[in-house]
Amino acid sequence: MKYKFDEKKANRAVAFIERFITHTKGELAKKPFILETWQKEKIIKPLFGWVDKNGLRKYRTCYIEIPRKNGKSNLSAAIALYMLFADGEPGAEVISAAADRNQANIVFGIAKQMVLNNKELQRRSKVFRNAITLEEKGSYYKSISSESNTAHGMNISCCIFDELHAQRDRDLWDVCTTAIGARRQPLIVAITTAG
Repeated sequence: MKYKFDEKKANRAVAFIERFITHTKGELAKKPFILETWQKEKIIKPLFGWVDKNGLRKYRTCYIEIPRKNGKSNLSAAIALYMLFADGEPGAEVISAAADRNQANIVFGIAKQMVLNNKELQRRSKVFRNAITLEEKGSYYKSISSESNTAHGMNISCCIFDELHAQRDRDLWDVCTTAIGARRQPLIVAITTAG
């Protein structure tokens, strides 16, 4: 059997999100992010629970296509923060990527507020205008767009690629997907409302 489902790893990702991550807007602001059943059972648990004989994740790419206002940005921010704080990847390089700077900053901005809402995550990191860093681990999270060449030379461990359908060409996608080559279990999460 090449792959097996590791319930402990799956539940660890769920537990991190539901314990440390909060909503950031509206009447649920600062309340725990309790995953919907579909988020937990169709995305988080399979993504982090299916592993090979060495315990490395089976899935390296996750494509999420859901209608607007169904929480794709919040879910993606939660995944990015799990990859930054809890995945155990030394020198993690987590990025949010999109066609333009404003779009790239949407998921990053949500993640940044999630960190600011939690004292434990704040204590373990430094939050800057354009980055969240974990200095003791040499890890960071930031946003990039196709308007810049900042992805070149990166060693990405996790990429949240927002509004994939809005890309003018595949240059940024190609840069991000080739920048994961040196990682043992990188993750690319492509999110879109489809267009």
